[in-house]
Amino acid sequence: MVTLSIIIPVYNLELYIRRCLNSVIEQTYKELEIIVVNDGSKDGSLKILEEYASKDSRVKVIDKENGGVTSCRRVGLEQAQGEYVFFLDGDDWLENETLDRLYSCAKAKNAEIVLGNVYFSSDTKDEPVLSSSFDSISFKEFIHQLARGEQLWSLCMKLIKTSVCRKMIIPDTLSMAEDMTGMLQLAFYARTIAKSDYYGYHYYQRPSASTKSPTLKHAKDALVAAEYITSFFERKGVYQEYFDDIAIINLRCLLTSCNQGGVDRGNLLVKRIYDSYYQRKYLSYFNWAHWLILSWFKKGINLYKLYFVVRGLRYYFH
Repeated sequence: MVTLSIIIPVYNLELYIRRCLNSVIEQTYKELEIIVVNDGSKDGSLKILEEYASKDSRVKVIDKENGGVTSCRRVGLEQAQGEYVFFLDGDDWLENETLDRLYSCAKAKNAEIVLGNVYFSSDTKDEPVLSSSFDSISFKEFIHQLARGEQLWSLCMKLIKTSVCRKMIIPDTLSMAEDMTGMLQLAFYARTIAKSDYYGYHYYQRPSASTKSPTLKHAKDALVAAEYITSFFERKGVYQEYFDDIAIINLRCLLTSCNQGGVDRGNLLVKRIYDSYYQRKYLSYFNWAHWLILSWFKKGINLYKLYFVVRGLRYYFH
């Protein structure tokens, strides 16, 4: 009987997907299905996926046109048969007991979302990512922790009740902050969130990953995500109840937009964030460097852009 559905988006990952799939197949927990969604790969990824599917009946391959990671997750979720789903990026990998630990925690705590701990991994080292520990908390406290940066936004390394996950709606067009947009919705719909202190997920720091290169679309999408999640809380009738969290989230998205090169200071979404949420009590949740960036961008100067220019000159004249 399938109790866990592992959903893996794949786009041009022939160099990494074997490590990812091997780590799932070798899990100590066996009652699972592995849904791998090929997102129009142009390399040998699909051939590798079909090879694995021919050897292990739990591997199910979906081949579709390129549409981005959000569309892959949605298509995989539509096919999921498990009680819980687990999102895994195709260049990441798991420790052997990860799913066993998370599922045991979910059943013991009767939780709809279970968090685990993450390594930022490269080809040479694994660095544990620090986040707040807890046994189990309410959805309200979880939203507070997400807003304040005490938990990772990523949808990965979280075991999520399938019935809850299917309530999540993320616009396919988002190329930045899509996990934040989804995670806040899941936090709102879940009643109980638990956490395992087990470090079981390796988030691979790939030099060529798309999120590493600042683009205008990424800068705009961070602001669109802020507007989307603000509208979500408004539609649910809890905007005032979560106003402090919404304010911090909007400022985090503005900071992300600046990091991606920023948009024009006169942009209506930027203006809305400064007019509604730029207050000292919310800035206190940011370090001095981030506070400085937000302060200067209010005047129309993006310090991140200056940093990119200086870094580029240093590289050019090196």
